[in-house]
Amino acid sequence: MPSEDALNSIKGKSSCPVCGCIEQEGCIRCPECGTFHSGVHLEEREAPPPNSAPEREVIDPALYSLSDQHAIPEEDFEESEKISSWSGGSTDFTMTEEDEKPVSQIDLEDLNLPPAENLSK
Repeated sequence: MPSEDALNSIKGKSSCPVCGCIEQEGCIRCPECGTFHSGVHLEEREAPPPNSAPEREVIDPALYSLSDQHAIPEEDFEESEKISSWSGGSTDFTMTEEDEKPVSQIDLEDLNLPPAENLSK
């Protein structure tokens, strides 16, 4: 039984000139390293004429933009003297007059510590 020629498996293949990856012949871009092998994918376009900047229109402030080419919109806010009172919360932010001393100012002799245990028994 004659066996197939092992070289038939690489018919129609080529190697990338950059990384040496074996790829389909005529492939525009190497699947391994991403190098383009031809300029077929590039589109020829003319450069825009100089000093032909497009006119910028004032945009709606709801459209968020960091561009400095747009005018700063004037904003108006409703002012109200009405004060809302909140109730029903469970958080207590009241400060007591009897605050604890910071740890750095506590005298060790004033602490009521239990005696040390002997663990070497």
